[in-house]
Amino acid sequence: MWVTAFVLRTTSYESIAACLAANGLVTERATTPTFRQRRFTDADEQRYAVQAVAAAGDDPSGKETDGYFHTTLYLSRPAEDATAFPLTDLIPHS
Repeated sequence: MWVTAFVLRTTSYESIAACLAANGLVTERATTPTFRQRRFTDADEQRYAVQAVAAAGDDPSGKETDGYFHTTLYLSRPAEDATAFPLTDLIPHS
């Protein structure tokens, strides 16, 4: 089984990845590209997102600073599949 998740960059995926690992799946994070979601509803929501992304150690420049939530792709699957089909082959520039 493979699990793909597009996670807002304002949110941690660690607890879900840990749960999947307990069930034998390895989780990889695509570093690029991000995936644009929706516009912010107001300036407060944008400020929150920019601060949360920066606090998580990611750069909000050109993404959240431009007015949109962005997501990161996470792919969880058995280790043998991760070895046989590297994420960088599935999503170039990851």
